[in-house]
Amino acid sequence: MKSVNRINSALLAFLFLSLQLNAQTSRKDLERQRKQTEEQIALTKKILKETKNKKNKSLKELVSISRLIEKREELIVTINEEIVYVNSDVENKKDDIDSLNSQLDKEKKNYSKAIVQSYKNRKVYNNALYLFAAKSFNQLFQRLKFIQYLSEAQTRFLAKIEHNKNELEKRLSELIGLKDSKERLVKNKESELNELEQNKTQKNKAIISLTGKEKELKEQLDKQKKAKDNLNAQINAIIAKEIAEARKKAKAQASKTSKTESKSKGDNKTNPKVESKEPLLTPEAKELSDNFAANKGKLPWPVEKGFISERFGTHAHAKLDQVMIQNNGIDIQSVNGSFARCVYKGTVAAIISIPGMGKTVLVNHGEYFTVYSKLKNVTVSQGQILNLKQNIGTVDEDEDGATEIHFEIWMNQDKQNPEIWLAKK
Repeated sequence: MKSVNRINSALLAFLFLSLQLNAQTSRKDLERQRKQTEEQIALTKKILKETKNKKNKSLKELVSISRLIEKREELIVTINEEIVYVNSDVENKKDDIDSLNSQLDKEKKNYSKAIVQSYKNRKVYNNALYLFAAKSFNQLFQRLKFIQYLSEAQTRFLAKIEHNKNELEKRLSELIGLKDSKERLVKNKESELNELEQNKTQKNKAIISLTGKEKELKEQLDKQKKAKDNLNAQINAIIAKEIAEARKKAKAQASKTSKTESKSKGDNKTNPKVESKEPLLTPEAKELSDNFAANKGKLPWPVEKGFISERFGTHAHAKLDQVMIQNNGIDIQSVNGSFARCVYKGTVAAIISIPGMGKTVLVNHGEYFTVYSKLKNVTVSQGQILNLKQNIGTVDEDEDGATEIHFEIWMNQDKQNPEIWLAKK
């Protein structure tokens, strides 16, 4: 029965320890998440400031403010969760302190009893006569050991009391630290709530200032649509040409390999010729393509810093009712002077220039292609082999004064959602 109780106690202790470790991990995750969100808020504020300096009110400013509101709301949720964990830690620390106080009181009482007992018996074993009164050498040795034991016990009592006192001071210091941390979080939350209200007011003002400009916005939208349609048509043509050239190259390489193998083995006219499937890619291109696909969800962003200002696919316009936007990729707002960078190694398939979309670089990764548009200038050339994160050019400012890159991923001639290919920020 005692054995079973010991096992149950051990299991409970293990479970409690696991819960504590999970709580610590969760809190660390929350702290990391909070810091990342704070960095994103700082970046968005910088982008918003740059946009506002260029033009009074624009849709891009509205997008930036909306992003700021979204991130502040995320941050407030994270702070609330952190406060819950800190409150739990504070209660646990109080329990630890109460337990240590109890142990310390117990040790002090035990030590007091030992001192009193020692005082009462001082005539017996605190006197040299106690040793000399021994009737044999063995008894003398035992009395010496007894005196030594009393001295060591006293030392142990004092050491244990000192240890518990130090642990108590440590726990009290940790408790003060936790309470300070909670106060900072609460102040941070209050500050973010105030900033959130200001951002919402900003958003309302931006919406009001854009009201009545529907005609201008629709004209701007039509212009952008034509530029995107032009880009889409040219990308389709370039990719079709790249696919045809890749197949031709793969077929030639396969034919050459087949002839070499036939010569080495000798002609065997008795066996009928077996039709083989036409290869689409060379082995090298196939390996590159497979490696690109294996990095889905882990590719770096085409700019070092920024946020998605327009997502992939068909969605409602931010301001114009009953107007739908079709986006073949994603748009990422970044800071002024940002460089576009290659998300994976590949070869520059084409460099084109389209009014409204700036300069565009198309990179071949086997079956996959990445597209980098809205560039002011390009620092690469057609046919150049690019490395991971290699700079392609400088991101341009649009007519709203926003520094924004348009990024697409294609698998042959099928458009992909770039957001699910890029690493999470």
